[in-house]
This record gives sequence, C-alpha cells and structure tokens, in this order.
Amino acid sequence: MANTFLEIMLDDLGDGIRRKIHNFVVGLVPKPVRKIVGLILIIFGVAAMVGTWTAGMLWFPDSEVMFIIGFVIVGMGSIGWGIALLRHKG
Repeated sequence: MANTFLEIMLDDLGDGIRRKIHNFVVGLVPKPVRKIVGLILIIFGVAAMVGTWTAGMLWFPDSEVMFIIGFVIVGMGSIGWGIALLRHKG
C-alpha cells in the first residue's frame, strides 16, 4: 500500500535534515585538511583492526569485549568516518 503524502514528507524531512547537518559540519573543514584527516582515520582504523585481531589471536583469546570495542567500534568507525571525509563533495 502506498504511503500517505505526510509519511513521505516526514521520511524525506528526517533524512534531509540529517544529511544537511552532516554536510554542513563536514563542509566546515577545508578540503586539504579533510583529505589528510580522512586518510589518517582510514590508516588508524586499519591499524586498530589488525592490532585487535593480533591481540585477540595471540594474547587475549577469551576477551570478546576487547574485540567488539577495538575491531568493530574503533576500527570500523574510524574507517567509516575516513571514507565519509574523503567522499564529501563540497
């Protein structure tokens, strides 16, 4: 069943506001700085993921919390923000 006009507008409004705020905040950073910070975040994310994986395999095989925090939150979060900064058009 098709959505009502109000539901469509509210969905677009919520996503549009989030995207506008993200573009505004990222747009405050100059382009050369954005590129450097994006690359640093990607490199840091990869290093955090590899370090967490190595520590989990060799030294702390029973620590799932460390894996979740280091690999998922820090590693993937850092890579995601780095890609967002590098792909920003503005």
